[in-house]
Amino acid sequence: MVDPKALAMTLVAAYNAKDFDRLAALMAPDIDYAHFTHGLAHDNREDVLKLLRRSAFEAIPDRAFDPPDRITCAGNLAVVEIWWSGTTVATMPGVSAPGNKLRVKLCSVLRFNDDGILVEWKDYG
Repeated sequence: MVDPKALAMTLVAAYNAKDFDRLAALMAPDIDYAHFTHGLAHDNREDVLKLLRRSAFEAIPDRAFDPPDRITCAGNLAVVEIWWSGTTVATMPGVSAPGNKLRVKLCSVLRFNDDGILVEWKDYG
């Protein structure tokens, strides 16, 4: 059995560090990803990484997660309650215009397989 809390913390640290090699290593090639608030959905690692890179380098370069408020685990599942913030530098249709400071409380549902690979990532908030 894997430690979903430790894996969730690894994901948060890699995201904040813009460590896309580590993020890629954490994700299954056919990851099931969705950010329901923004209507985003992807079914593969490359599209998820493309989205995360665009955010990190083009749209919201200072984006980051705060330390999680709570991580609740059951089996290989971690439910992470966390604040995300950043300042947009590019237009993000349906999200924000340049110069807007964003701060959003998220609930992220992360499901890992028995090898500790992220197979499902759902964001709400």
